[in-house]
Amino acid sequence: MIEIHYVPSLVFASIAVAVMAAFTSLRLTNGLAVLDAHGRKVRVSQAAFALGGGIWSMHFIGMLSVDVSIPIFYDPLRTLGSALIAILLTGSALMSLHFGTRTVARIALAGLITGAGIVSMHYLGMSAISGNCIVSYDSRGVLLAIGIAIVTCILAMELAYKTRSLLATVCGSAVLGLSISAIHYSAMLFTTFSVADVADITTTQVISSNNLALMVAVAAFLTCGWFLLTAVPSERPSVTAAAGVGNELSPEQARKDAVNRARNVSASFSKPFDNSIPFTDRPSDLSARIPYERDKTLRFLSAETIVFVQADGHYTRISDEDNEYFCPWSISRLEKKLDSEQFIRTHRSYLVNRGHINGFRRDGDKAVCIVGKETEVPVSRGRVPDLQKALGI
Repeated sequence: MIEIHYVPSLVFASIAVAVMAAFTSLRLTNGLAVLDAHGRKVRVSQAAFALGGGIWSMHFIGMLSVDVSIPIFYDPLRTLGSALIAILLTGSALMSLHFGTRTVARIALAGLITGAGIVSMHYLGMSAISGNCIVSYDSRGVLLAIGIAIVTCILAMELAYKTRSLLATVCGSAVLGLSISAIHYSAMLFTTFSVADVADITTTQVISSNNLALMVAVAAFLTCGWFLLTAVPSERPSVTAAAGVGNELSPEQARKDAVNRARNVSASFSKPFDNSIPFTDRPSDLSARIPYERDKTLRFLSAETIVFVQADGHYTRISDEDNEYFCPWSISRLEKKLDSEQFIRTHRSYLVNRGHINGFRRDGDKAVCIVGKETEVPVSRGRVPDLQKALGI
């Protein structure tokens, strides 16, 4: 058995790449509710490439940090396959979170798929090793890597997708990046290298391990940085200038413009009332028309048609029987404007129209109400009694 050592600087670089890739991926998927299906697919594809490529880069740099007494080479086809499987599985996990209703179970499933992608990538990448050595695995290491993948990746997705705030994204990124690194190095702890009985004639390595690792790390950081610079500014809907020319505003300006236009247009419906009354003090029946953005146009939705509302950072996603809409208002503001006799808060991130509740299910500490076309909306434990009272059960 060959005794191995690690180059500390490359170990640190591999962890930094993993965290950066995780942050890029999770940040790219913020605010996708404002995009159409094609736009969401493009953004999710970018996020999958960033995360899957980051997983592969972390693994590759981690392997280059291994200092052994004999040269190690990699089969190109299996190395490429390990990168593709990481991109494919992480992309599938992200796709499941951004198409359809996001539930706790779906977030956990996405974490499970992501963990499977990391473990699969690691061992397929390890099988690509060639040279004058034999790689052996201890079953304890395999089980440990799988266990870490399941627990930490689900935790990372729960942290990142529970509120979709910047702080949640940072926390989820840190956990996911450290998870990727922990899976790799815990598996390597139970991996042994031994000299092959029959020497394999190989060519001399042209680039040193340190230089190759540096190139991969720089490429990973540049790719993530480019994705963030080109995609994140457009995560909120762009708004046209007053003259109708397509000048895009910054995300914060777009948000303020959307809110201001919502106030102005809502005020136009209040002509029978005293215009001296501030917008925020209008009677509740005026706020039954809820603003939403579509095709760079501010439109209005009748409150009666709303099935449920889901918080998305400082904004909300409104769902009716058939579609989902982006609303520039926060869920707290919507709760104040909507009729409390008609809408009930089931969760800190959800408002539900009582008239569209078709069922209620409780399983231990977890509870959901079924709305619209069999969509399950979570009910937090502290709000279960209120919901049961409202439903008369």
